[in-house]
Amino acid sequence: MSGASRAIRAACLAAAAAIATPAAAYVRSTDKGTGNALFWPKPVVPFHVSTAAAAQSPSCKGDPALDAVRAAFAAWRQGCSSLDLVFGGRVDEVATGVDGGHDDLVVFRQGFCTANAAAAACMASGAAGCGNTFNCFEDHTPLDRSIVALTSVLYDPASGRIINADIEVNGWNGASGSLAGGQQGPANGWYFTCVPSAPIRPVTCGTYDQPDCIYIDLQNTLTHEVGHFLGLAHTCTVDPGREPGLPLCDPSFAQTTMYPVTTPGDTEKRTLSADDIAGVCAIYPASGGGCGCGSGGAAGAIALLLAALALRPRRRATRR
Repeated sequence: MSGASRAIRAACLAAAAAIATPAAAYVRSTDKGTGNALFWPKPVVPFHVSTAAAAQSPSCKGDPALDAVRAAFAAWRQGCSSLDLVFGGRVDEVATGVDGGHDDLVVFRQGFCTANAAAAACMASGAAGCGNTFNCFEDHTPLDRSIVALTSVLYDPASGRIINADIEVNGWNGASGSLAGGQQGPANGWYFTCVPSAPIRPVTCGTYDQPDCIYIDLQNTLTHEVGHFLGLAHTCTVDPGREPGLPLCDPSFAQTTMYPVTTPGDTEKRTLSADDIAGVCAIYPASGGGCGCGSGGAAGAIALLLAALALRPRRRATRR
């Protein structure tokens, strides 16, 4: 991705921090310039999963990974909401954002781009779309490695209508080694696991490809990202410079799915809190016919903007 397109990403990340209603902790994503809140204008939104192979933990081999994706979208189907998120199948596509095929795509990236010589050279050249070309996660700075998943939303700022949304899972590249990688993430991408929720959880994974353990829970991560997909921002922030206007995170926000940080072993975001449910039902009320709550609109060409929203990890010292 070029420097110019990164500037758009950073600016729109800050712009996506939005307005919380007094009655609830949920926050809607809005356009900084117009103030319009983002929403899907249609009641049924199909999503697709890339056919590209991805290195996965033994717990995610085969159907469990797809099951986790579908369960994450299903969590946001609520009786008080008109929105229906429908699995549209697998597609032969890895490109997201303006380079993609507008498939509303979930794609598993294969490690960091700097670990791929060709992708690293692409980024060093200033070319755009290197992550899409090589199906890797663009890590222009060490901070980028702390992102476990990223949702990109294309929308019309004049109305807030969402045109396309894609989710990139910052996945493992298949190399072996330790998961102890410091605050900027392990060297070979994030190790996602797919284990059922249970009162007694498996031990925290220490190495890539370790079986019978839990690390970054795939369903937990994707349930959070689907909230961004449908137009919700984080409930609070750990970085006011990137998300101005949001309250600083404290333990009172931690029960929400849209809390912006996660930890190895975290599965709590799989289940929506009352505030998350209030958010989806406010944007897509059952009585509203599924048209969302957009406002305004202007004649002329649609200006597409990119909103990027990420879930970051917080390291846990103790095992669960």
